[in-house]
Order: sequence, then C-alpha cells, then structure tokens
Amino acid sequence: MKALFVCTGNSCRSVMAEYLYNYLARRESLDQCHARSCGIAAQPSFQVPNFVKKVLAARGISDIQHTPQLVSRFLVEWADAVYPMTRSHLEVLQEMYPNHRDKMFLFLQKADMGAKDVEDPIGRSEEMYETCCRTIEQGVQGILNHVKSATNPRP
Repeated sequence: MKALFVCTGNSCRSVMAEYLYNYLARRESLDQCHARSCGIAAQPSFQVPNFVKKVLAARGISDIQHTPQLVSRFLVEWADAVYPMTRSHLEVLQEMYPNHRDKMFLFLQKADMGAKDVEDPIGRSEEMYETCCRTIEQGVQGILNHVKSATNPRP
C-alpha cells in the first residue's frame, strides 16, 4: 500500500510518519508498502529540525535526507491512502482534491487511536518531539497492522 502522509510544512510530523512507515514496513517484510510525505504549506527551504532526526535515530533511522514538498495532484493520485495529521489538513485536502476523498483518512482515526489530531511539535521541546514521534509510531504500526490483516486474512 502506498501511503501519503500530510502535515503543514512537511518538516516534522509527516516526515516522521514517512520514515517510520518505510522502516517498519521493511522490517516486517511488507514489500508492497511505501510512503511519501508532503505539506499543505511546505516550502523547500524549510529545514527538518534536529529533534526530528534525533527521535528517528533513536529508533534506528539515521539517514534522513528530506526536502519539504507541497502537496500535489501527482502525489495524491500516486497514493492508495492519504493520511493528514489533523482534521483541518483533511478538510483542505478534501476541498483541493474532491475526486480523491474516498482515500483520505484522518491519520490517528485510521490507526484506531481516535478521531484526534497529531499535535505539531515545531519550535517546542525535545520531549514534545519524542511524544509526537511515539504517537506517530503507534499510528503507523496500527495502519501496518491493518495492511497485514488485509493481506493475510484469518480463516
């Protein structure tokens, strides 16, 4: 399953989700799973904060090479599922790409973690980045569990 994670600037939340999804999918031999990320207000000049790199490195993901990119029709069409981090991101995406509404899901809700937003850690403490990353990691694992159960249904 091709997953597109979307946040505001594509430098924190969606980046963590993309890298965690790809890392965990490889670790679980889910070769059909691949993720990309983007933002609804991303600029290529945005820098991925060092705290993002640090919390991902603590999980075994150390080679973070990322340039923020703006959401595009190409990326939305590429994806099997689009996972915005907040309800407001979801609303913007549904308005921008109404023909693709059926594959847009609030990230934590799709991961069975409730219909809530992933709080933006930008400009906050390292602890906040860790909390955010932990939440995203649980959400990504929840989505991958859905993929596994769909590809390996129980008799």
